[in-house]
Amino acid sequence: MAKVLIIENEPSIQKLMKVNLTTSGHQVLITARGEEGLKLAQRENPDLILLDLRLPGISGWDVLTHLKATPELEKIPVVIITAVVHHGDEEKAYAMGATGYLAKPFTADELLQEVEEALRKGGNASSSNSHR
Repeated sequence: MAKVLIIENEPSIQKLMKVNLTTSGHQVLITARGEEGLKLAQRENPDLILLDLRLPGISGWDVLTHLKATPELEKIPVVIITAVVHHGDEEKAYAMGATGYLAKPFTADELLQEVEEALRKGGNASSSNSHR
């Protein structure tokens, strides 16, 4: 299956995602910091990145900007994961190159559906399908 990088600073959400993804056969890498996420993305070349917007250090927005501006990383699909939803954030994420958008709290089924959809889309930026 796929190699999935989770960049999420909340341990309970990390655990939820890891358990569900590994049970589905995916290989999972996890970090709580954006800077480390960028390093892992370059070193591990994941098939998908699940990216929280609120991170210590550099924000998820900054991580997304860097990913999409780096030739060797720009094609990796990125699903935004966020608990703080502001008007226009979903559209902004898609405009910046995100492949999917998932608002917390989400169910295991919603997570897996979003992951499978993002993997199918690959590096193509997306439609406005979201699961809230």
